[in-house]
Amino acid sequence: MSDHSLPKSIDPFKYADQSKVLEGSLSVHLLDRAVEMLAGSQGSIAVRLEFGRDEQNIRVLKGTLSTRVALECQRCLEAVEKDIHSEFALGIVLSDEQAKHLPKDYEPLLVESDKVDLFEVIEEELILSLPMFAYHDACSAHDESGKSERIEHNEQESEPKRPNPFSVLSDLKLKK
Repeated sequence: MSDHSLPKSIDPFKYADQSKVLEGSLSVHLLDRAVEMLAGSQGSIAVRLEFGRDEQNIRVLKGTLSTRVALECQRCLEAVEKDIHSEFALGIVLSDEQAKHLPKDYEPLLVESDKVDLFEVIEEELILSLPMFAYHDACSAHDESGKSERIEHNEQESEPKRPNPFSVLSDLKLKK
């Protein structure tokens, strides 16, 4: 395949039987659900997909995707760039019953017709690979050190210096 594009829909059974390998890129802006979770839609995803059969004769799709996306920093709410890399293994199945019998190494790729929307598969894997929370490195360091300083400072202000009630005992001990 071309280094600049991937087909939108494919026949995964045919590709698995032929042991096809697809390599290419996909623009992030084409993935509507993923774009809703990002702070921007620029960039592209590098994708490698290997179709085939495993030693149990199960049709599989093994793939990797890599990209750099902009996410919203949860502390300052500004865009933060994060590298995303995902490796996945999908068992190609026709029904939920077949999905139940897949080895634990595979997530099911349920195929309801003879074609699969490849962009949806890639989008789903991208969404699953996104971190739950994104932070700038500077924000986390600033927040942690600032937080501990504020706590120490507030504790000193809120508790006035009181005399130690046991100081009288230490005085008695010193007199003996």
